[in-house]
Amino acid sequence: MKKSFFIVVIKLFLITLTVSANQTTELNNRAFNAVKIKADNGDASGQFALGRMYFHGMLIKKDYAKAAQMYEKAAAQGHVKAMYNLAMLYLNGDGVKKDADKAVYYFTKAADKGDIKSSVHIGDIYYFGKSLQVDYDKAFKAYKKAADLGYPIAQHKIGLMYKMGNGVEADIIKAKKYLEQSAMQSCSKAQYDLAKIYLEGDGIEKDMQLAKKLMQEAYLNGKKEAKIILDKHKWNIEQ
Repeated sequence: MKKSFFIVVIKLFLITLTVSANQTTELNNRAFNAVKIKADNGDASGQFALGRMYFHGMLIKKDYAKAAQMYEKAAAQGHVKAMYNLAMLYLNGDGVKKDADKAVYYFTKAADKGDIKSSVHIGDIYYFGKSLQVDYDKAFKAYKKAADLGYPIAQHKIGLMYKMGNGVEADIIKAKKYLEQSAMQSCSKAQYDLAKIYLEGDGIEKDMQLAKKLMQEAYLNGKKEAKIILDKHKWNIEQ
C-alpha cells in the first residue's frame, strides 16, 4: 500500500471535525478499522499506518508499546520508515526498553535502504556517546555516507570532524570543502563555522568580506550566535 493510504486516513480524521458527535464516532471507527484490517492482513503499509496512529493517538488512545509492535511487523517486511520510527523508539525508550544497540540496528537497516536521516542518527549516537561508547571512526563513516549523498547536516558534521581531527586526520581543506557544500544549501551552522574559518584564517588565508557575507547569511538563516560576531565587527545585516 502506498504512502497515500495514511493521507486518506488523515483526511477522514479531518472530516470528523466538521460533523456531529455520532457521525464522528462512526467515521473514526471506519477509518481505524480500515487501517487495522490491512495491518491484520499483513500489509506493511497498514502496519506502519496503524503504528503511527498508536504513536500519535490518532483515532485511538496513544500507546507507544503498540506502536512499537506495529512498526516491528512492518520493519520485518522491509518498510524503511517503520525501521526508522522503531529505531527512534528504542533510542528514546518510548514503549520499549531503551536500547541504543537496537536503535543502531534498525537505523542501519534503514540506512542500508537509502534513508539519509538514519545515517545521521547513527553518527550522532557514536559521536556523542548516546548510551554507547564514543566511537569517532563509526561516527565518521555514518556521517560521510549521508554527506556524500548531499545531506547538508551531515556535510556540516563531516566538515567539523575534519577541522578538529575527530575520527580522521585533521585537514582544513577537506573541512572547508564539506562546510562549503553544506553552506550552499543554507545550513546556518555550516555558514557560521565556515565564516569563522575565514575570519580567523584557521589554516587558510583570511577573507573578511567572505566571512562577513557568510556570517550575515548564518544569522538570517537562524544562527543567533552570528549576531555576536556581526556586532563585534560592526557589520550591518544586509537583507
